[in-house]
Amino acid sequence: MFSKTNLTLENLQKYRGITDPLADQTVAAIIDEGFEERINEIFATLHRNQSFHSSLLDHFPPRIQELITNYFDESGKLPAWADQQLIAKGQQVFSEYGPEVFMLLNVKSLPMCYTCANGATVLFDTGRLLEHNGKVDPLVRRLMETAQMVVNVLQPGGLEPNGSGIITVQKVRLIHASIRHFLKTPKYNPKGWDSNKLGEPINQEDLAGTLMSFSPVILSGLGQLGIQLSDEQINAYTHCWKVIGHLIGLHEDLLADTFEDNWELACAILKHQAAKSEPGEALTNSCKAFIKHMIPGNLFDEVPEYMIWYFFQDIEKATGLGLSEMIGISDHSTLKDHLFLKLSQIITGRISKAEHHVIIQKVTGEFNKLMLQGYIRHYNEGKQVRFLIPPSLTENWGINQF
Repeated sequence: MFSKTNLTLENLQKYRGITDPLADQTVAAIIDEGFEERINEIFATLHRNQSFHSSLLDHFPPRIQELITNYFDESGKLPAWADQQLIAKGQQVFSEYGPEVFMLLNVKSLPMCYTCANGATVLFDTGRLLEHNGKVDPLVRRLMETAQMVVNVLQPGGLEPNGSGIITVQKVRLIHASIRHFLKTPKYNPKGWDSNKLGEPINQEDLAGTLMSFSPVILSGLGQLGIQLSDEQINAYTHCWKVIGHLIGLHEDLLADTFEDNWELACAILKHQAAKSEPGEALTNSCKAFIKHMIPGNLFDEVPEYMIWYFFQDIEKATGLGLSEMIGISDHSTLKDHLFLKLSQIITGRISKAEHHVIIQKVTGEFNKLMLQGYIRHYNEGKQVRFLIPPSLTENWGINQF
C-alpha cells in the first residue's frame, strides 16, 4: 500500500533493482524453450491485432501458445479495487480534453521523462526514439505507439474486462520485458548494461515516473491551460491511471489514490533521478523535431521549445530543480519575443503585453488540434499500422480521421 513515508531516496533506489517478474518470466521461458529468434515475429503478430485470442498464435509451436496465453490470462485481471463508474468519469475527462492531453504528452510528459538521465539511457540505447539520418520515422513510430496506448486505455470501455486498453497495456508490458532481455544480452548489446549504475532497464521507479507523467503531470498541465477540473474529475482521472499502473506491473507501494500523493511521488522521483545527460537532450531534440514534422509550415517552429519551458514551471518550482536546462532548453526570453511576432500573424487582438500564460492559451487552441491531426495524417496515409481514434472522440475534438 502506498505511503508518503516510503518516498525516501533509499527506498526509491531499491525499486531500481526491481522489474516485472510476470512479464520477465514469460520472455525468459520463451527464450529457454529455444525461441529467442522468434520474439520479434511473436510481437509483430500481437501488434497487428487489436485484440488477443490464442488462435492468433496457431502458427507458433504449442509451448509458445501456452506461455503467451497464460501471460495474457494472468496479466489482464483487473484489481478488486477498480471502480468502473469512476473509470468512466475519468475517461470522460479525456473525451472532453483529448487534444490538450495529446499536446501535453509531447511538450510536458515525455520531455519530463527525458530529464531522468538513467531512464533516458534506456530509450536512447534501444534506438527507437531517435532520428536516423534526419528521418523522424523511428521517433514517430514510438510516439504513435504511446499515443495509441493513451487512446485505447482512455476511450469508453477501454478498461473494461478484455477492453482494447487492457490488451494494449499487456502488449507494452511484454515489450518492456523483451527490451530488458536484449539490453542485458551481450550478443545484442555488446557494450553491456551497468545495472549497478543505471538500475535495471525499465525498473519500478522508472515505470512509476512514467505513470506520473501521464497522471498528475497532465492534470497540472491542464490547470496551466486554464482548464479547471472538479475534484471529482481529478479523482476519476487519477483512478484511471492507478488501474493502468496495476496492469503495467507497477508495485502496489507505488500506486497512490490521490493527485496530491501522486504529485509528491513524481517530485520525489525527479529529485532522485533528474540530471543533465546527452541522451535526455538528444531525445528532447527529437521530440521537438517530431512536433515540427507533424505541423505544416513554419509558423509554430518556436512553439514546442517555448511550451516545454512553460509547462515545466510548476514542477520546477515544486522540486527546486532546473529541469528544462537539463534537456537543453533555457532561452525562453528570446523565444517569447519570437512568439509575439508569430502570434501577430495568426491571432487578432492585442497581445503586446501578454503574460506567458496568455500566450500559451492564445496559441494552444489551434496548435494542439494541428498536432493531433498531424498524427493521424502521417500514420493513416498508406501505412500498414494505423493510428486509430474512435469516431465518438474525433467528433468531440473536431478532427478528421481520414
